[in-house]
Amino acid sequence: MIVQRYPVFRVFLLFCAGILLANFVDVSFHFFAILTGVSLLLAIFLAFFPPVFYSFRWRWMFGLVVSIFFVSLGVFITHLYGETNFKNHISDLPEGKRYYEVELLEDPLEKARSYGMQVRLLSFSNEDEKLVEGSLKMMLYLQKSREASALRYGDRIVINTSVNKLRGPQNPFEFDYRDFLNLKAIYAQAYADSTSWKLTSTGHGWAILRFAKNVRRHFLKAVDGWNLPESQAAITKALLLGYRYDIDDNTLKAYASAGAMHVLAVSGLHVGIVYTLAGYLLFFLMRIKRGAIVKSIILILLLWMFALITGMSASVVRAATMFTFVAIGTSLKRYTSIYNTILGSAILLLIIRPSYLFEVGFQLSYAAVFGIVWIQPKLSTLFRPSTKVVKLFWDITTVSIAAQVATFPLGLYYFHQFPTLFLVSNLIVIPVVTVLMYLGLLLLMLSSVGFVWLPLIKFYSGWLWLMNTGVQWVEKQAAFLITEIHVSRLELVLLYVLIFSGFLWLTKGGYKRLVLAMLCIIFIGISQLYEKYNLQQAATMVVYSAKDHTAIGLYHPSQSLFIADSAFLHDDDALTFHVKHHWWALDAKPQYYCLEEVCTKSNSRNNKGLFSFCGKLICIPNEGELVLPKADFYVINEGYPNWKIENLMLSKIILGNSLRYNQRKKWKEFCLQNKLAFYDLNSEGAFQAVLNP
Repeated sequence: MIVQRYPVFRVFLLFCAGILLANFVDVSFHFFAILTGVSLLLAIFLAFFPPVFYSFRWRWMFGLVVSIFFVSLGVFITHLYGETNFKNHISDLPEGKRYYEVELLEDPLEKARSYGMQVRLLSFSNEDEKLVEGSLKMMLYLQKSREASALRYGDRIVINTSVNKLRGPQNPFEFDYRDFLNLKAIYAQAYADSTSWKLTSTGHGWAILRFAKNVRRHFLKAVDGWNLPESQAAITKALLLGYRYDIDDNTLKAYASAGAMHVLAVSGLHVGIVYTLAGYLLFFLMRIKRGAIVKSIILILLLWMFALITGMSASVVRAATMFTFVAIGTSLKRYTSIYNTILGSAILLLIIRPSYLFEVGFQLSYAAVFGIVWIQPKLSTLFRPSTKVVKLFWDITTVSIAAQVATFPLGLYYFHQFPTLFLVSNLIVIPVVTVLMYLGLLLLMLSSVGFVWLPLIKFYSGWLWLMNTGVQWVEKQAAFLITEIHVSRLELVLLYVLIFSGFLWLTKGGYKRLVLAMLCIIFIGISQLYEKYNLQQAATMVVYSAKDHTAIGLYHPSQSLFIADSAFLHDDDALTFHVKHHWWALDAKPQYYCLEEVCTKSNSRNNKGLFSFCGKLICIPNEGELVLPKADFYVINEGYPNWKIENLMLSKIILGNSLRYNQRKKWKEFCLQNKLAFYDLNSEGAFQAVLNP
């Protein structure tokens, strides 16, 4: 029934199925390219062949052909976007240093130790100094310098470095950065210091994108001229221009914990405010002939001007596309389902960039919109306020609940937390952010012509202080933030089936819907218990792979220990990225031990750096140790091999990430010569062993 009422829904599902098929199944590009063309021609033929198209008995044939077309179209476009089937795609990268010519696909973004940017590799010289031309998208990191910060989109530079393929996750349950970049058609990365590159030319790339980025930089400088406090200036750039890179980690954490992170990314909320404001200001156009069409055209132009100002980021392009479809539907004054309008915008975006389907922002945006459109109207009927002020807060409440219900499974899956005070934060943030958007856009327009009105800036700063204070208060209520939640892909799907069937049962009733909702709850519970049972059956040891750090996890159903160097223990971002996702999957809460203390203190065996767990001996020797105690595992972080072979014969030698290049090389040679079992964390990722099978 849903497919019949909303035909675009079927197209959306079929197209998404094609994208998934192209990404997760090894399918032939040429076969699906031919199938796309053949099915399209056959569909056109059947559409104009009355015996089939108008026959109830044979009309299924037309539906089948159209379905095949959209699935194959999804596969075809995904392969085109991935570029791996292009003749000029560079698939084999040379080893060692070469001279590479690359073109910047974005402005450099400042990182902790470098400037990062997406680039397109255009050519390189091989060993015979012959020029090899081709195309490959990759990540480039340049050493911090004034020259690197001055680079812009469309610049071409020559770098003398080595280009490496992306590495997969190095630790269990670690974020797969390689897969994340591959979905954006980025397949390699490189680093160059300030002496290994030079600018060769400028002004390449799309002119409209260069213009958009220039406009954005102009407005960023305008915000700097308002002389706001540093934290307020950073939030203003994110709020008005979608530039989040100046915001400190503590502020980001506060907004995330309060459930107000959507404020710091220009998205549907901000574009909706611009759309609504412009709609009110253009009310007079409705009094003239064809005023609705003129109004819609102006609204669409304003939306995309705002998108240009914010740098055409992915989130604002999504929102602008969605509201463009809404504006077109409104101007035509024809009945059209809002669901078809939303899905139509999603299909258009996926045609332009199929990888959007796997981006968190795309998923959250459309989930939130569907929640608001589907759930909010039914919630709003539960209470009908008599005053406008109460109605305003009731509308904010119902919108917040609807959006949260639709997005919380994705929040659990990606961010492993749920802010229970999201209602409080949204009641504070949404009214204030609306005022801030109106004031901020007015200030930007005034600043663009060189006029700075200090009283208005002070007024704007006061509202911004109010929002920050409210968010920080909500963030301090730590007891209301549920964290360390692990949800599998199967459980994510089950949660959405539960929401869909449960809400339908609450609003329309039906025994089958109730049974389906209850089955989802049961299966989710069984899945959680099954995962926990499998992960906690045996004691395990994990030596994590983290650059320049040593980290060892020892897990048992009754006890868990975590040993790491002090720098790693105090770096919460590194812990979260490399280790904590594994803890959440294990439901483990390990005790922390400092590596420096473990290596210098003696235990009952009077051997430094030696400890026992579940009957296995683990040794972390110091460089100065001359006599190596017998152990089952040796984690080597420093020094050269100078111990007796007899003590190492039945052991596993684990080469840590802290070893210098020459030390690692000597250890590998030593182990190979003496036929000793070894494992290199640097090249193989985390080491995992079952201690009591």
